[in-house]
Amino acid sequence: MKPKITIPLTLLLIFLITLVWFYQRVVYTVPTLNPNSSIGETRIQVDSNYYRLGNSWLRKNATGNWESYIEGNAEERGQIIGKLHQELIVGQEEAFVGELKNQIPNSFYRRLLTIGIAWFNRDLDQYIPIEYRTEITGISQYFSDMYDFIGPKYNRLINYHAAHDIGHAVQNMRLVGCTALGVWSTDSTNMLVGRNFDFYVGDAFAKEKIVLLVNPDEGYKYLSVTWGGFCGVVSGMNEKGLGITLNSLKSEIPDQVGTPVSIIARDMLQYASTIEEAAAIASKYTSFVSESFTISSALDSKMAIIEKTPTQTDIFWPSDTVLIAANHCQSTKLKDSPINLTHIANSESVNRFERTKQLITESEISNVQHIADILRNQKGLNDQDIGLSNPELINQLIAHHAVIFKNYDRQVWVSSYPYQINSFQAYDLDDFDLWRSPELVLPIAIDSLLIEADPFYGSTDYERFQKFKSLKENIIQSAKEETPINPKTIQSFIQTNPEYYETYRLVGNYYAKLKNRSAAIEHYKIALTKDIAYKEDSIFIVNQIKTLQP
Repeated sequence: MKPKITIPLTLLLIFLITLVWFYQRVVYTVPTLNPNSSIGETRIQVDSNYYRLGNSWLRKNATGNWESYIEGNAEERGQIIGKLHQELIVGQEEAFVGELKNQIPNSFYRRLLTIGIAWFNRDLDQYIPIEYRTEITGISQYFSDMYDFIGPKYNRLINYHAAHDIGHAVQNMRLVGCTALGVWSTDSTNMLVGRNFDFYVGDAFAKEKIVLLVNPDEGYKYLSVTWGGFCGVVSGMNEKGLGITLNSLKSEIPDQVGTPVSIIARDMLQYASTIEEAAAIASKYTSFVSESFTISSALDSKMAIIEKTPTQTDIFWPSDTVLIAANHCQSTKLKDSPINLTHIANSESVNRFERTKQLITESEISNVQHIADILRNQKGLNDQDIGLSNPELINQLIAHHAVIFKNYDRQVWVSSYPYQINSFQAYDLDDFDLWRSPELVLPIAIDSLLIEADPFYGSTDYERFQKFKSLKENIIQSAKEETPINPKTIQSFIQTNPEYYETYRLVGNYYAKLKNRSAAIEHYKIALTKDIAYKEDSIFIVNQIKTLQP
């Protein structure tokens, strides 16, 4: 007897077939490049990890960061970046896709996710200005053939620029907690800004960051901290002393596409010299997620946060000369919105905000070392030990990078891998003419301004954290596979991070999977005695205890 197909299953099959049909027809209009564009035929390898193409170049510095100078119009910039950065471009896509496979092991679900994103973003390219689409076109020519099964190279790169936004679009995922702060004087003598960019896509992705120095044919010269193939902006400063950093805001599930927030930030960094000009650029765009843009301006002698949702844009002006940004709205129009109030009540954002305020209040912030110390701080409110990598911490040991701006002096400090605990290299944006020299042989970072590595880096506590990360993956995998592991391994895992609630939650999950109810309940109860970052985690643990109790 043939099995009957139910109506819901039939509808699902029709939906999937329709989705695949749409996916196969998602073809972006690729800008045409001038075949006679003069950018040099081949790159020149000057030394190991040092390449040149005309005045543009790429090289690796002594602390492991890549540094690159790029000049020209959009078409030239894209092709130069593609030629100079080709190994980094291929490597970053490999790391990105590898982390996607790690997060979503099932190939069917990954394929379905890819198709769904492609359909949702079918008009994404039309929300990106032609200048940046042209640059992306040049870069995309140097993408690997290995991932053509995901989509055409140009399509993939367009969508990678919306990776942050897609995270919201797919599942409105739990926000990773970036923290930014700034202090300044109104007499143009001091302006200091610091931020942690807690965008974690695995260690491999964070190792190959690029300090990109861009000299465009239009707009302002700028420095941006980026990665292979990415021409949006998440952290940067331009030659006018305008600094920009991004912090996520809680978003509704979007029902239509918009401009990626990194592209909006790029437009502001390249074409704005004041907060007013940056706000005017932000207002031109429709984003499809909510985002805050922390703007520090030497010309204005002040800082502000441009808060943008898909339907509204507002500016938060601090009442004094201190600014703190976590991941909740502070502007008049948006601070009392239901989604913001819910996020404040249920997340760790306010605790990180208040912790930053405590650290600023406790000491006079007069130099970049003070900013670095705050960015590296690993204590919770009131200096409590709440466990390594707790989301309530300013330093969660997941940062792709950290930056420090000294706007009046047009100087930028960029952290070296890993996270923000290694040294910070300093760059002076007045040195662009030096950087474009074809005879450049000296280091471009300013050794006398180097911020030394945090004592935590290389300490026994750091080794303990590395062990925690390794054992954590073992615990998670064993729970998935429902395979027992040595009880000594469990105890060793707990000892690596005993004050972190997640340590006990993961052990509870493991024992729950193995049907060891008493051990699961025991560890869940310990987790509830710790400082828990998210209300949903507390609810989950309480519900697990109720479910497992006889």
